[in-house]
Amino acid sequence: MTPRTLVAGIALGRLALGAALVAAPKKVVGPGWIGAEAERPAAGVLLRAVGARDVALALGTLAALKQGSSLTPWVVGASIADGTDFLGTLAAGQAIPIQGRAGVGLLAGGALGLQLGLLKALDS
Repeated sequence: MTPRTLVAGIALGRLALGAALVAAPKKVVGPGWIGAEAERPAAGVLLRAVGARDVALALGTLAALKQGSSLTPWVVGASIADGTDFLGTLAAGQAIPIQGRAGVGLLAGGALGLQLGLLKALDS
């Protein structure tokens, strides 16, 4: 699998999760991340904002792929977003349910590690 194919896969996953957060923050993704707090109206605002951020990053990445443009700025942006999600979730500690901490650890932490590795490959 090429680095560009991996970036495309991450972008498609980000698009799906982001769209789910925008469309229905109180459904699976929101409660799976922050638990019962996802039911609060103010949490819905923030979850939708995070979802919109991810949709924008995904669409920008996919457009750069289609145009043959540099992916580096998009991968850096996505890495910052994923790193923030990961560290913010860890910093919240037990206020975030264990399944949310584990899920974000796997998704955001895994994507962050993969993207940081891909940055080297994309620059070569």
